[in-house]
Formats: sequence, C-alpha cells, structure tokens
Amino acid sequence: MSATATTTATTTATGRGGIGGIGGALAAVSRNTWIDLAVVSVLSLVAIVGFEPAFGPYNYLLAAFGGLIVGTVAALGCYLLRISVLPTVLVALLLYFVFGSPLTMPAHTIAGVLPSGMSLAGLVQGAVFGWSDIVTLQTPVQAPAYIAVVPYFATWLVSLLCVSLALRWLPRKPRTPLRASVLLIAPAALYLAGILLGTSEAYLAGVRGVAFASIALVWLGWRRKQQGAVAITVDGAVRRRKLIGVAVVVLGAVVVGGAGGIILAPPASSRFVLRQEVTPPFDPLNYPSPLSGFRNFTKAGAKTDLFQVTGLSEGQKIQMAALDSYDGQVWSVAGPETQTKGSGGFELLGRDIPRPPLSKVGAASDLSFTIRGYDDVWLPTSEYPSTLDFTAFTGVDPTTTVRINTTTGTAAVTSGVSKGMKYTVGVTEPVIPNDKKLADVPVARLQMPPVSNVPDVVSAKAEEYAGSAKSAIQQLRNIERSLKTVGYLSHGLASDPVPSRAGEGADRMAELFSKEPMVGDQEQYASAFALMARHLGYPVRVVMGFAPKVKKGDTVVTVKGSDVTAWDEVAFEGVGWVPFYPTPTKTDAPKEQTTKPKLEPQPQVRQPPRSNQKQDELLTPVKISDKNPKDKKKGFEVPVWAYWVAGVVGIPLAAYFIPFLIIAGLKRARRRRRLRTGAPHLRAAGAWDELADEYGELGMEIPGRSTRIQTALSIDAQAAEQGLALPENGLQPLAAHVDAAVFSGVEVDEQTANELWQQADAATAASRTSAGWLRRRIASFRFRRRSRHERKRAQRPGRRARAEAAASAL
Repeated sequence: MSATATTTATTTATGRGGIGGIGGALAAVSRNTWIDLAVVSVLSLVAIVGFEPAFGPYNYLLAAFGGLIVGTVAALGCYLLRISVLPTVLVALLLYFVFGSPLTMPAHTIAGVLPSGMSLAGLVQGAVFGWSDIVTLQTPVQAPAYIAVVPYFATWLVSLLCVSLALRWLPRKPRTPLRASVLLIAPAALYLAGILLGTSEAYLAGVRGVAFASIALVWLGWRRKQQGAVAITVDGAVRRRKLIGVAVVVLGAVVVGGAGGIILAPPASSRFVLRQEVTPPFDPLNYPSPLSGFRNFTKAGAKTDLFQVTGLSEGQKIQMAALDSYDGQVWSVAGPETQTKGSGGFELLGRDIPRPPLSKVGAASDLSFTIRGYDDVWLPTSEYPSTLDFTAFTGVDPTTTVRINTTTGTAAVTSGVSKGMKYTVGVTEPVIPNDKKLADVPVARLQMPPVSNVPDVVSAKAEEYAGSAKSAIQQLRNIERSLKTVGYLSHGLASDPVPSRAGEGADRMAELFSKEPMVGDQEQYASAFALMARHLGYPVRVVMGFAPKVKKGDTVVTVKGSDVTAWDEVAFEGVGWVPFYPTPTKTDAPKEQTTKPKLEPQPQVRQPPRSNQKQDELLTPVKISDKNPKDKKKGFEVPVWAYWVAGVVGIPLAAYFIPFLIIAGLKRARRRRRLRTGAPHLRAAGAWDELADEYGELGMEIPGRSTRIQTALSIDAQAAEQGLALPENGLQPLAAHVDAAVFSGVEVDEQTANELWQQADAATAASRTSAGWLRRRIASFRFRRRSRHERKRAQRPGRRARAEAAASAL
C-alpha cells in the first residue's frame, strides 16, 4: 500500500475511532516530524535561558517551561483531533488562561490553582505591556506580578506556531531545506528577545550561540538528506565513519566556539540592550516640587495629622524626597533627561530594594506607616529603604505604580498616596562618622544634575563663609555654622516677629543674603546651603522630610504638618551622604525700623458645598421562592459534543465580550451624566473630563494634580511622541476655552457647551483613529477613574456658584 493510501486510511480511522482514533493519529505522525518537534523545543529552551540576566537565577523557568508545554499540547492535540486552525487558536487561548494563572501568578489564584479575575487580567497585561515594562525595571525583575507572563507567553506562542507548522504545513510539497528553515524563525526571534531584554552582562553567550547554530545546521543537513528524492545505499562502516566525523566536527565547534566566545567576547559596555536605550516612563518633573509646598505644611496643615509611624526611634527622620536639580525657580527631583549617576533614576521594583551604590549602612529596622491626612505622590520613607510591603490601599494597586530611586531612597506612587494606605518599610540607618574622621576624606566624585540661574551674591557668600579652611568637611561646616549664626528662623506666620517670604527661587536667595536681618526657614536655608556647596564643587542634594519628636516608650508616633523640615546631604568618598542642618533655631529676629509691621491674614478655609441629596430609601426586599419545580417529562437533551463546542467557543467569546460590554456601559453612563447633567458651565467642564478620561484609556499618563492647561501640554507631548493625531494647535486652546467657561463668571449658553463637546469629541476621535486597531481594542477594556485630587476639584464650588450663593444670602 502506498504512503498516501496509508495516510488516508489512518485519517479515516482517526475520524471514526474516538480515543482509538487519536492513537492512530499519533501513529500517523512520522518519525521525521517528531524529530522536528524535538529540535524546535530544544532550540526554544536554549533561547529562553538567555532571559536569566533579566529575571534572575532561573526563577522564571517554571513559567517558560509551562508555556512551552501548553502551546505544544494545544497544537498537537488539536491536530490529532482534526480541529482546524481557527478553533485551534481558541483552544490554545483557553489553555493559556487556564494554566497560565498557576504557572505565572500562583499568589493571585483561587486555592493556588484556579484562575481569578486578577490573574486573568494579569495574563493579558503581561502579554501586551510586559515587554515594555521589563526594559524599564531594575534587574532581577520581581514586579509587577504579571511580569512572569513574558517568558510564559513567549514560549507558548513560539511552541504553538512551530508545532502547528511542523504538523500542518511542513509535510506538504515541495519538501526543501528552505521550507524547513521557516521553523527556525520563531526560536531565533526568542533568542534575540533574550538578548534585547537582558542586561549588558551576557549569560553563556558563546556556549548558547554555538549550540543553537550547531543544532540548527545539523538538523537542516539531516532534513536535506531525508527530503532528497533519491535514496543511496551506503555501507554500514562508511555510515559509522561519517557519523563519527560529523559528531567530532560538531563537538569541536561547540568547544572552540564556546571558548572563543568567552575569551574574545566584546566588553559589556558595547553590548546593545533595549533597557539602555529606553527612557523609563516615570518623570518626576510632571509633578510639583515637594519643597515648593513647604509652607503648606507649616501654615494651613500645621495641625493636620498626616500619618502615623510605628517603630520610629528617637532622632530618626522621615524622608519625603531628595532634590538635586535647580533651575533658578525651584529645587526638583532630576528628570530622565538630566539624571546622572549622582541622582539616579526611578524604577519599578519588587519587594526587595537594592542597596544604594554609595552608602555605609548600620542597624536595620521596620517602620509601619498609616496614612491619614497626607495626600501626595511622594511616599514617606526613611534612609535607606531595603524592603517595601503594601498592606492596605484603596483604588489602584500601589505595587504597580510605585517607582523607587535606589540612589536617593526617594519613592513615588503615581496613583497617589492617600488616606487609608498602609505599608511597611524595612530601613537601614546610615553610619555617619564624626568630623575628625572626615577631615582627610574627600568628597565623592559624582556627576550631579545641573544648577542654573544662581545669583552672584550666593557664590560670593560661599567663598566668604567657607573661609580659609582646607578640607571639604571644614568648609561645609563653616557654611553651616555661618548660616545658623547670622540667620533667624521664621515661617512667615502672623505671630513671627518679622515677615518671611516663601520660595527658593533666585530672587528669594538674593533677598536672603542682601536683606537684614537674614530671615527664612528650612526651605530657604537648605536651598542656600546647597547652592553654596555646589559653587564649591561638592555633590549635594536637598532632602525634604519630617522630624517628629519621639519620646521613650512611644510605639506609635503621629506626624503633623508642623514636623516638616529640610536638610542637606553631601556625598563623601567611601562614607556616603553626610547630613548638614543649616537652619538656625533662634526666632527673635530684630524688626526693621523703616518697615511697618504687616498682618498676614490666615488662609481662608473654603467650606464644602451644601448637599441637598437625601439618603437613599431602603429597598423593599423581594421574596424569592426557593421551590424548584420539577419537570415530570423529559425534554430535549443537548448532546455532549454541543457542550464541548459551547465551552471551546463560548468561554473565549464570553471572556472578551462580557467585560467589553460592562465597560462600554459604564463609559456610556459616564458620558451621558456629564453631557446632560447640570448647568452649561458644568457640562463644559464635563467635556474636558471626558476627553482626559479617553486619553487616559488610550494609555497616556494623565497628571492627577495639575490644571487643564498643564494636562493639555502633557497630552500634546505624549501624542507627539507616540504619533497620535491632534488638532492643529493641540489641546491647549480647548483647555483655555473650558477654563474660561468654568471660571470667568460669564453666563455660558447651551451652544457654547455643545461646541466644547464637539471639539473634545473631534480631538479624541482623531487620536483614536491614528492609534491603530490593537490600541483601540485595549482602550475599550480600560475605564479610567479620576484621582482624588480631580474628584475634590469637581466637588469644590466655582466662582459662579459662590456668587450665586452670596446673592441668595442677600
């Protein structure tokens, strides 16, 4: 019987024999095909080992091996069951979600096995966004939780494609080596992904490269012989000599190539990896400088309970942020474009935080924080954080939005730090030697971010205050001592003897040194010290934080706004960052005779709007009968195969359309509420809110604590980078029109509100069209929730509402 007839008979038996048919189908798979599958699997394993520098010592292999097995079983099983290509893809997706949860995110599964909503969402997020996240994260990658989906998805996709091609496409004619080489594309791409997603330190590059090439070449040579049209009979002794010769050549190539790869490998600095070319997405310059809000804590928030800390020792300070860049207006955290080795950069880390590169750490302790009235993006910690565990939060999971600068110890949560958040920070206190031991220690050679627009008087005072001291520590102590001796402390309160203007800009620094008496608080003195130290060439940074008073026996310390402080830190070689406290403590500043005392009014507290809403009425309970009527007659019975078809097709469709329809309904209700509810000026504001939400759902980062103009500028910049279409002049004119409608006090008519909605819809429609099909589909599964700051702004009455309330009162 011919081979074709044998195959046809086997196929017929397979279709009729059920389980026995599967056995027949297995027998119908040729030996050559099994060898093809084995070679592809081995090449995939050689390629996936290259992920070790990014994920750490083999803690990703379970997910990678699992993806390889799941993809292979899906493709092979559907082939044996004679399932066509499209249903095979659906079955593979089903198995991907079923087995992906325990293999990649077991901590988020039900009973360690069953998928949960979070694990299913993570399997989608990891497959789509994990590739971009991994190149911006600190290695070894530990967070976010869905990051292990990257190797799982990669091997699942490679095995699904290769096995399907080897079974369904490769056996067809013409059977040429070129046709067989198509199977090598996916493993080669996986090998390349391991290089690009890795680090500058290669992992067994020579051995893996030679092994991959040798296996691929030997397999292609064997394939060429098997697919030849003419069979030549060769003597057994000759065949053995050929096999031994080939084995010797391959072994020699592996040994020589591996040794050569190790000896002649280029330096790590010349290795091209994506993480060195990609800028991390977090930019601290998108958020207000924490030091610019210093007076908010000392005035309006002086008595506010910001947060509670457990485990704080006497004299231990709480760090809010380290600031190392100055532009003549404010000190700020260095952004991606200006960050240096001395400033570091922000990264998404896991629970463990690497030790700072320049530090000498001492005792370790755990601090537990409970947020009360504190509301910002900067996460209060202490020097130096070594671990971070979030135990309670509301809204977005902070483990996916926290960014940590391991060089400065600064942490930021882009989704916001607000009331109810609880977390524990493991810290190691720095060891600071005394000045005598630092006398002969030079400052560290660190490149710091630039400072600009520094007044000349600051440079002159730096030379004057430093004096004739020779060592760095003596010069810095002289500057610190001079500021504390000459200056006076004042927060600009009405009870202070003399007024003190807020700010750390160039004009305020010039005023600090030129006006008598020298008056300011930590904001001014820490800024002045840092500018003078930078003039002398010393690596310095300004640190803002809190210094609460801790008494013996206190287990829980409540930090108030009045505990805010700022100090300076200078890096010394082999020691770390040494703190300096230039702010004076004396407050009895003499009054100027020519200056009339001015009363500074306290900030007015805006009262919340009255709520006329009544409490929801209690719903009348509905009685539901628990009696299940039993059918006396048996109806139509659905066959078993129908359930299988419904499960294979219906589950993926339900997994797609159910959340799609729910989110679409929520978006429709949100839009209808903003479009039809309230006065015209409120509907105008709703047009902008809808626009911001739609751009956020497209994947853009919408600043939570900013004006509409600032939000428009941020969206314009991101759209330009991502190639999205926008109106000719951007979104800034639309933001200005909305602000005018909301805050001008002029009556807004219906036509103006409708025009603003039309402009917003036109802008978002153009951007969505240019975003591409895949991005639009992903956006349809996102539902953006406004930040706490945005909700507060929406609840505060505008100028028109206050005017109408005053008129009603009169």
